Amino acid sequence: MQKIFSVLTMAIVFCILNVASAAQISNKGYIEVEGVYYYEEGVSPNKAQRMAELLAYRKLAEEIGELRVDSETVMKNLEDINDEVKVSVRKAISGARIVSSTRDNDGNFHCVVRLNVFGGENSLANVAVPKDLEQEDFPQPKFITIDNKYTGLIVKCNGMEISTAIMPKIKSASDQEIYAPKYLNRQVITGRGMVGYADDMDSDVRRAGANPLIVEAMFISGECDVVVSDEDADKILAANKATNFLSNCMVIFVR
Repeated sequence: MQKIFSVLTMAIVFCILNVASAAQISNKGYIEVEGVYYYEEGVSPNKAQRMAELLAYRKLAEEIGELRVDSETVMKNLEDINDEVKVSVRKAISGARIVSSTRDNDGNFHCVVRLNVFGGENSLANVAVPKDLEQEDFPQPKFITIDNKYTGLIVKCNGMEISTAIMPKIKSASDQEIYAPKYLNRQVITGRGMVGYADDMDSDVRRAGANPLIVEAMFISGECDVVVSDEDADKILAANKATNFLSNCMVIFVR
């Protein structure tokens, strides 16, 4: 294992390799990757298993490099300008858990590793979210008053190309940020993430509570930010004024 992490450290320090597409946070808030070491005659099972683990951790490092922080930044951008971030990412990777390590019928070894993006001092979110984040008040609704006590928000983005992110925003069609890191407590962002993701309305959407406000996205901006109509934006702000669910990140994007 020490050899695995020494090689992994070199990979992170010197380069984060490009991958075909941006890393995606699972609906349960983690990144999971698989490393496969294909059978070679003469290689012992123990060595083959260690190589599969090495490949899995290296792939995890690549995925993290491409993980979207927000609409303008991916993790490797932060690593390129800050050595402290490199060290922190390395610590986070060292905490990744081997979910399974198996050998298939052809003799190939498969290793699956999983890393939680949120929660804890060594989480990726704690690395990515600015330490000096200053909290502002949410904008006030302009036209709408809502009596219904909504418990959360579901934004339907079905059929739209949306990347997962640590700090996605919700904007109005007139480009007002109605849900953004600047309105939230940093500890809440790093602890549970700004949004949860679901594949459809039949998936686990409990995060938004028993009585969620449901709106339709107009389009996606900057790969991960959701744009809603001005009317829906005002409706969201009015609902939040009544129950303050946005402050607790009771938000789900259905993709």
